[in-house]
Amino acid sequence: MATIDMTTGTSAIPHNGIDKEYRIKNRLDFGTTNVAASDTINIVKIKANTHVKKVYTKVITPEGAVATCTIGDSADADGFDASVNLNAAAGTITQSTASDAYADGKLYTTETSIDLTPANNLSTAVIDVYVICEDLN
Repeated sequence: MATIDMTTGTSAIPHNGIDKEYRIKNRLDFGTTNVAASDTINIVKIKANTHVKKVYTKVITPEGAVATCTIGDSADADGFDASVNLNAAAGTITQSTASDAYADGKLYTTETSIDLTPANNLSTAVIDVYVICEDLN
């Protein structure tokens, strides 16, 4: 069980601090970076004093076999999404549901990462992860 840092996404910056909500997007290509079941994949870095409102995933390329994952953080591996189907049809979008621990978001007072934990080995899937954040600084 390894920890793999894939936090290379892009951020939309709040305009002059007036609109403090922003989005982070990261494309995860498991064809380029293969991962094993139960690895912890750091997918985006979150600054201190940030309220993460929602996390969405969009399948770009399905895995081609049974493949699921959870999305959360070091405190709760499935806090944002308890079941993401990485073999769903291209274009499928998932998000937190009312039963997920962080359905109403989570406030981070220290720098951290949002993590993905696969239930299966991944070698083909490509997904986009979108994280909607509110800067509280």
